[in-house]
Amino acid sequence: MKPEQTRKTWCLAFAAFVVVLPLRSHGWEPNARDRNAAVGAGNLTGYFRDLTSWLDRQVPADGKGITPASMKVLFAKRGFMAALAERHFIAKAGDLGAFAKANPKNKQFVAWVLAQSEIMDEVLLARTPSAMFARIDDSHMIEPQALEDWKEMIHADPASREGLYSRLAAACALRPPGTANQGAGRPEKQSSVMDRYRHYRMAHTNQELFPSFDGLSVWDLTHVVSAGASNADLAWGREMVNTFLPSAKQGENVVLTTSLVKNQGSQIPYSDMSCILAGGGKCGPRSSFGVFINQAWGIPSIGVGQPGHAAVCWRAADGKWQVGYGRGWNVSKVADRFTMSGDEFLEMTAQRNSGMFAQIEHLRWIAALLEKPASTYLPPADRKYANQRAAAVMAVAGTMGSEVWQAPKPNQSKQAARSMMPATAANVPLKAPPGVIHVEAGDFFAQGTESMWGSPPQVPVWDSFDGGKQLGFHVNVPDSYVGYKITVPKAGVYELTARVAVVDWNQSLFFRTFGTMYTPVNATASAVFKGWVNDLGPRKVIDKDLGTRWAVNEGVAKAWLEIDLGAPRTISKVMIDERRWNRVSKFTLDYMVGDEWKTIFEGENIGIGFRKDFEPVTARYVRLNILDCRDNGGPTIWEFSVGTGYDGCGFISPKWSANGPDGKGLAGRWQMTEPQEVSLARGEQTIWLAAPFQRGFALKSFELKPKGR
Repeated sequence: MKPEQTRKTWCLAFAAFVVVLPLRSHGWEPNARDRNAAVGAGNLTGYFRDLTSWLDRQVPADGKGITPASMKVLFAKRGFMAALAERHFIAKAGDLGAFAKANPKNKQFVAWVLAQSEIMDEVLLARTPSAMFARIDDSHMIEPQALEDWKEMIHADPASREGLYSRLAAACALRPPGTANQGAGRPEKQSSVMDRYRHYRMAHTNQELFPSFDGLSVWDLTHVVSAGASNADLAWGREMVNTFLPSAKQGENVVLTTSLVKNQGSQIPYSDMSCILAGGGKCGPRSSFGVFINQAWGIPSIGVGQPGHAAVCWRAADGKWQVGYGRGWNVSKVADRFTMSGDEFLEMTAQRNSGMFAQIEHLRWIAALLEKPASTYLPPADRKYANQRAAAVMAVAGTMGSEVWQAPKPNQSKQAARSMMPATAANVPLKAPPGVIHVEAGDFFAQGTESMWGSPPQVPVWDSFDGGKQLGFHVNVPDSYVGYKITVPKAGVYELTARVAVVDWNQSLFFRTFGTMYTPVNATASAVFKGWVNDLGPRKVIDKDLGTRWAVNEGVAKAWLEIDLGAPRTISKVMIDERRWNRVSKFTLDYMVGDEWKTIFEGENIGIGFRKDFEPVTARYVRLNILDCRDNGGPTIWEFSVGTGYDGCGFISPKWSANGPDGKGLAGRWQMTEPQEVSLARGEQTIWLAAPFQRGFALKSFELKPKGR
């Protein structure tokens, strides 16, 4: 080449470099003016093309320069990551320009969301399936209805435009009510997306949800707001736990209430969640209730299938997902839009929590924008990442270790430290009117229970959500009892009412007072169980303690129990308590005349709270003569009293009704029981409450009011 030609060629090359370099270094960059103009015109095609071109220029031009180190540099650039989220959002939202063009509210929403890189990023990651094959397929989109619902929330509540409530609104749009696992207790008509947002927004504002709710991502929140239960049921679930089982809130472990759903078949239709809790069921209803009660408190939860079984999994307060009421993760299947094995689900959720999931997806987004049109000549299966630079990016994704290039977002890395107790809660007992005896549940002098199936030999005492203490009689634990000392200002008939809560129908507390009937000086019996006189001897029936009893060996069908009144007394009434044992099938009540026993009456059943009037007789010695027993014999008697007036004895039986569509049922809520008449003697005496074999009973307080007042 001649010198002149060489000089001319270099000059042209330099001129081209001078022209091209500014374009490469100082050309178009993402900016709000062009974005808003595109949104205003209802056409994002050109803006999308410019975004793609700008992002392309930020990635090394040579595939060999695409390394973990170079990608890490890109990830550290806020502008690049914001533009990447914006481009991918436009790609996944369908014809966003046409949506914006539809009406002014749509236009305002699109302009707002495209300026919010953080929430766009969260929405895209939340919409991305966890299953790897579905991520590779990459066919998922953000549905138009999701945009429509999200827009309505953004316009209705300014608070939904940032922070937690922004994530909450996005989650409600992505996973509307009822899109979670199908199950029992679902309402006939699902709540609207707006109503579901408002429900959790208000519950959080009122500090009704667990503190971990504050740090949930959009993906986490989709497994809360998509609950199939009604909003009324969700509110009831929180109230029920606060009232009936507040101890379940320790460690955000309300899933423990699922253990109450134990029956093999419900006797009532599953019209709502309170019916599932009351009626029970096999694994399906247990799984449905477990998912629901977690979601009611703001805990992400999913039903899982196992071979011939259904269980529940949930996100614990430490961020790790657990599976309960089943055989474990190794046999679980999780339907998170796509079915995954339990182990795969755990791996993906761990990646989501660590940020690794986001990092891999961001690399996928970069690879997608680098693909060249020239690759379209390849068969569809081979087009993905056919471009050398795109393939290099995906190679980085495939070789990454555990290093996460992006730190967790500040609003998700910490949980707010806040109390869940209402500001109005007071730890002060109510003051009763004059003449009314008011007793707080926690003011007992004795208590206990017959330990069974590993249950503690105590009646649990809990801090009440609304102040003070409450008792929780254990589910399926027989013969729980508590004793109270009261001072009666005036002898007479009183009306006993109690503030209680139950989650099942046909529940009751047995009450018994001591003070009106005679106090025997001694008791003897024909036999004692294994000779344990100190523990199960006959004097246990006259000690005015509802927690002690006399017992005889099993297989013994005949026995007698005698009390000594200390002197001849007129008697016309008897009270006997066999409690839940109910073994005696034939007996007589006898009294001694001289050296002979005479029968007062014959009976065939005692059971709990037996009492009977008879013609007055005078006696010092009175005998319960057991002639026959059912269930292999072995009678056991808790109390045996005689006199001319009855001690208080009966049942506190609260009502039960389902939560219902209006959310106003009695299940799991405090209620005042109907008055029960109790005869009380003047002065200090005891009143005992016992829970027969049942499914749980919460007691807050009780009152004794003179009848007629």
